[in-house]
Amino acid sequence: MNSSLFIVLATSAERPGSASLVRYGTRQRLQHSTTRRVHVVENLNNLVSVDSKRNSLSTLTAAFIEANKQANENNQDQSNTHQDLPPSPSLKHLIFKKVHPDPIKVNIRCIFLRVGEIDTLNERFYAELLLEASWEEKSFKGLQTRSFDPSVNWTPELELMNGIGELDHDITYSVHYDKQGLATITEHHRLKGTLWERMELHHFPVDVQELSLSITTSHSIKEMIFTKNIKQPSGVNRRIFTDEQEWYLFEHVDIKVTEQIDEYLDDQHNHSVVICSSHVARKYGYFIWNAYFLIFLITSASFTTFPIPLTNIHGRVQIACTLLLTSITFRWLCYKALPTISYLTAVDVYAIGSIFSLCLLNIYHGVIGYINYRMSGNISGTTTSSEYVLTVDRWALVVFTICFCAYQIGTLIWTYLVPLKKRRIMFVKDNNNRFQIESTYNGKINFVNIVQRTEGNKLN
Repeated sequence: MNSSLFIVLATSAERPGSASLVRYGTRQRLQHSTTRRVHVVENLNNLVSVDSKRNSLSTLTAAFIEANKQANENNQDQSNTHQDLPPSPSLKHLIFKKVHPDPIKVNIRCIFLRVGEIDTLNERFYAELLLEASWEEKSFKGLQTRSFDPSVNWTPELELMNGIGELDHDITYSVHYDKQGLATITEHHRLKGTLWERMELHHFPVDVQELSLSITTSHSIKEMIFTKNIKQPSGVNRRIFTDEQEWYLFEHVDIKVTEQIDEYLDDQHNHSVVICSSHVARKYGYFIWNAYFLIFLITSASFTTFPIPLTNIHGRVQIACTLLLTSITFRWLCYKALPTISYLTAVDVYAIGSIFSLCLLNIYHGVIGYINYRMSGNISGTTTSSEYVLTVDRWALVVFTICFCAYQIGTLIWTYLVPLKKRRIMFVKDNNNRFQIESTYNGKINFVNIVQRTEGNKLN
């Protein structure tokens, strides 16, 4: 019977305590400070050793011993043979890990302990999180006195996908046994740092943003898959939120499990990915009064041009052009708070619509002035407007007023049905999350109490 093995090559190269993250392209591996390389051997007959392919386990062990001797004599020659080993590969430990025949289900729980500053312009946010990955370990069944060693036993080998720079990272392990003696291993990660997040600003300034933690693994889906932990709830601690003046923080956490293929890796296998997302809603009061309302006033002032007599058409055009330039200049107010994006936000659409209406008003004043000039016989020296031109001008005022009111009402209806609908959905999810917590713990309890319990159990 062919059995697959993990061969772990560990080195004693010392690294600083903060070097708990190892970068692989755009990903960061969450592990201990000791540098490790893990190689999967699916069949011992296909293993490529230092000199040639070996066909038995005894020759495989002898080959690694020989490779260790050669590494001590000539580090450069050995590094050329094994390009995937770290520099100065001194093989001091040879550990065999047995691969599970079926994919291991790793339950994920995520708690946002603290959410810091949210930088919309640079698309990043600061957070302190507690990530728990738990799985059943059948080899520990009935062995309550056995300790868990991550260098010997199987671990999920989590990797962070959206980290920026070095993050403060602490990792601990705990073992829990049920009544049947079945062991559940939990890997506790405490992360603190800056994370990258793509901001969706189509509905700005009434937008709802996701603040997510993206985690993957070096194992393929044949070895392990992520699942949501339904026994222990995830959530957000709302009491510690530094950007409370600008954002409203929701309590629930959405956990989504997907798959992806890393094209730069040789295995070309799917890898399970879990995305833990909290949500924040922008408090739009500042932009309502300082953007929407002021644009509304500037556009409304354009109707004051109609009482000016048609014989003084240059006065109409002068006022309308001044309002147009003011509206264009004022539009840059919202640009300072947004990153460079290739699409229009909700406030952009409203501002451009108002500017477009001012342009139409300028064109109308120019056309009606020219018609009045031709029909009133100004060439002969008369200065009165014809009754027909005055009637057209009055109806133009009515049409522009109706279009202006319809545009404002349409904007309000769209805002309620589309952007604000997502907020209502988030509030419903918060209520469902509270109901689930109360039903799970048989009483009225908020998520802050659960966070305190979790931190207390971790310390104990």
